[in-house]
Amino acid sequence: MRSTQFDEHFRFGEEPEEQRGRNQPDPLCETIRRLGYAQNNQVKLYGEVFELVSNPVAVAEDFVFVDALDRKSGQVRRVRIPSTIVRMARIRRRAA
Repeated sequence: MRSTQFDEHFRFGEEPEEQRGRNQPDPLCETIRRLGYAQNNQVKLYGEVFELVSNPVAVAEDFVFVDALDRKSGQVRRVRIPSTIVRMARIRRRAA
């Protein structure tokens, strides 16, 4: 088997985060979900009340969003989870 530059970065059996299966939830998103940003919860973000219609999704290291129903307009919007919440989830995940 031919070696690649990535062989030394991951132990045998360990998958890089980018290749995690769809059935395996992202640990950061799971922590954010446990903080209350989960599907069917109501949250106040950026001065507006939203009903969350999806669980958190991480696009980049500090960019996590949820799909949410805006109570005022009735429109579904993609809303970014504030970076302070993402940082708090990272700290909480490390402490666990």
